[in-house]
Amino acid sequence: MGNKKTLDLLERIAVALERIADVLNETHINIATHNLATNHKDHENLSHVLKELDDNVINEFLNQHSIQIKTVPLEDSADEIINSLSEFLGKNYDGLHELLAKIKRNMQQGDFITLSMKHYTQKDVSNVCQFATRLHEIAFLEQYRYFKSPQYLIRAKTTTLPTAQNFFSGKWLERFVLLTTKSAVNLASQELEQELAFSYLLNPQIVLPNGDDFELDLIFHVNEAFYWIEAKSGDYQQHISKYSKMSRILNLDYRHSIMVLTDIDSSKSDALTSLFTMTVLSLSELEEILIATIKADQVASLLDTSTSCENAINSRT
Repeated sequence: MGNKKTLDLLERIAVALERIADVLNETHINIATHNLATNHKDHENLSHVLKELDDNVINEFLNQHSIQIKTVPLEDSADEIINSLSEFLGKNYDGLHELLAKIKRNMQQGDFITLSMKHYTQKDVSNVCQFATRLHEIAFLEQYRYFKSPQYLIRAKTTTLPTAQNFFSGKWLERFVLLTTKSAVNLASQELEQELAFSYLLNPQIVLPNGDDFELDLIFHVNEAFYWIEAKSGDYQQHISKYSKMSRILNLDYRHSIMVLTDIDSSKSDALTSLFTMTVLSLSELEEILIATIKADQVASLLDTSTSCENAINSRT
C-alpha cells in the first residue's frame, strides 16, 4: 500500500536525522541555510542562470551514461491552458475517467458520445459538467449539452483536432505528472526549510548507447539526485521490461525510477514494485511518495556532508 511506502521512507529519514544529530554534536559543526535574494529582478535573473546550469547538469548526467539528447519540445503559448485542464483531470480522475474513456474511443472519427450520470455523486456530476464545459470552450469538444434531472445525461461531439487528440491520448497525464512533481519539490523544500535546485526535461528525444531512439516522459534532478518518471494510461504490461532495462542504463534504483499508472490501486502497485526495478504508483500516490523520497535524499546528502566534515576534523587531530 502507498502508506507502507511512505512509512518506510520516513523511517529512513528518522534514522538518518538521528545520525546527523550525533555527528553535529560530536564535531560542533554549524550548518547554516542561506535564502536566495528576495529582490524580484535578481530572483528572476538567478532563476534563469540556475535553470541553464541545471539543464547542463541533466545533459551531463545523460552523457555519463552514453546517452545523447536529440531534441526537447519547445514550450507552447497554450501550455497554461493545457496544464490547467491536466491538473483538473488528474486530481478528479476517479470521477472523470469514464468521460475520458468515451472521448478516446470516439475521437478518431469525431463521433458523438453520451454519458449517463444517474449513479454519480453530486461532486462527480459537477466535475464532469465543469470539465466538459471547459473542453467545449477551447474546441476540444465540438458540441456539448447537459440534460439535468431526471436524465442526468451529457451529450457531446468529439473532435479530430490533433491538439485535442494528443491531449486525450496522454499529454494530459504527462503534464499532470510534471505539475505534481513541481508541487512535490516545492512542498519538500518548505518542509526541509531549504532551497532546492530543481530542473527537468519533459519528453526529451534521446539516443541510447546502442543507437536506438527513446523518449523519456520526464527526467528531473533535485540538488544532486536524479529521477525518471514514465506515465501510462493503459497497456503498461508491454512496457515494463523495456523500462526496467532503461532504469539500468540510467543506473537509477527503484526509488528514482517511477512508473505512474492511471487505473491501478495501491495493492497492485505494491506488487508490481516488488517484481520490477521501478516504483509503480497510482495518480493519488505520486506526490506523497515524491516528497518522502526527495526529503530522504536530501537528508542522506546532509549526512554524507556531515560525515565528510567529521572525517576532515578527525584527520587534523
